[in-house]
Amino acid sequence: MKQFIRYSMVTLVTMLLSVIAQAQTENALDFDGIDDQVEAFNASSLITGSPQMSIACWVYPRNPAPTFPDFDGIIGFRDNLFADFYLLQYTSSSIEARFTNSSGIQYNIISNGMQLNTWQHYAMTYDGSYLRVYRNGVITDSVPASGTINTSTQSFLVGNLLYQGTNYYLDGKVDEVGLWNRSLTSEEVMCLYKNKIDINSNGLQMYYDMNTGVAGGNNTGIGVVPDKKLNVNGVLSGFNLTGTTSNFVDGIDNSTVITANLCVGQSYPYNGQLISQPGTYTFTYTSSVNCDSTIKIILTQNDTSVTQNQNTLTANQSGATYQWIDCLNNTPVPGAISQSFTPTANGTYAVVIGANGCSDTSSCHSVIISSVSALSASGWQIYPNPATDVITLVSNHPVGNVEMILSDITGKTIRKIHTGNTRYQLQLTGLSNGVYHLAVISESEIINLKFLKL
Repeated sequence: MKQFIRYSMVTLVTMLLSVIAQAQTENALDFDGIDDQVEAFNASSLITGSPQMSIACWVYPRNPAPTFPDFDGIIGFRDNLFADFYLLQYTSSSIEARFTNSSGIQYNIISNGMQLNTWQHYAMTYDGSYLRVYRNGVITDSVPASGTINTSTQSFLVGNLLYQGTNYYLDGKVDEVGLWNRSLTSEEVMCLYKNKIDINSNGLQMYYDMNTGVAGGNNTGIGVVPDKKLNVNGVLSGFNLTGTTSNFVDGIDNSTVITANLCVGQSYPYNGQLISQPGTYTFTYTSSVNCDSTIKIILTQNDTSVTQNQNTLTANQSGATYQWIDCLNNTPVPGAISQSFTPTANGTYAVVIGANGCSDTSSCHSVIISSVSALSASGWQIYPNPATDVITLVSNHPVGNVEMILSDITGKTIRKIHTGNTRYQLQLTGLSNGVYHLAVISESEIINLKFLKL
């Protein structure tokens, strides 16, 4: 399951806020029901002679009709003689939990309530007097039991159990596997259900968090699941280790999830913190009994990007309200309230998007209707438009003496030119990229032209 990048925070009452972080992907291990398994060789040595023991994991079962020889082993020890301590999918809605002690005496529980195709947490505990099974943190069954396991060479299997040479391969997924040499309390089992295994848990002998490799990626170079307790690594066999099955995959996420939309330029307050960027943030709280609980906050933001196809602009955010504006003066374009907008005049345009309680504005996008401006009333045209180095102004009739005033989009005068020619080239060297206005003033009229410098 999840690992976090940590930095400290403190809160009052009975909880200590210990982390806030960008969330990382949680992994699990997917078993194909054909030949996949994890084997921890000689792992029974970790609980040999112990008067108490516990196992726990998250499981996602898929087999709709288990029966011999297609029962589905989940986790545990099984030699069918003197060292059984395991969980097995017995029917589509039940598991078998068994403890066989060194005298060969079996203690069995058939626990109902298992659900197919969903994550659920199981734990089995033995305290020297009772064998108990828990599902999702709640005890479901118990039977009196006694004895110990004295075998030190039995393998601990994940995704398989053996019965007289028959493999009970699991069709499903497993995450957060733990083995203890003591009996977990009901409070501790509930804590496991609410969050991941604490590596410092008293008596924890083996811990596979399954956070190895890349979920759904190429993991063919991985041969073991590391034991976080550094006792016995689990050896992988049968796995394809590529794709979405028979591989490391997305794991269980048992945090409380809060989703919210973050308006551009604003912050989301949580527990005295201000979060200003979209993303997934995880807060882990530790109670007075050292039981972690996790809250995940997922902050999204409206998509303010715009796709341009020639002269048509389209807001990529769907299901919103739209108002297109002229970036020259930040005024709304009358009637431009659809997701797509095709301007009728050269210029730069943006869109104000209203969605999820936010009103956000896109960046400005330049639209040039034609590379040559249409003739003005007096016959002036300007080309190329847009331009990079030089533009040409042409009139189709004698102009007399004219004054040309070049200004930027703020109205600041950049340059004044006097000419009597019907053709004039204006150098753009030194001008910043953007929209410019050119007023052509003659004795009889004033013509306003616009161009874009790239």
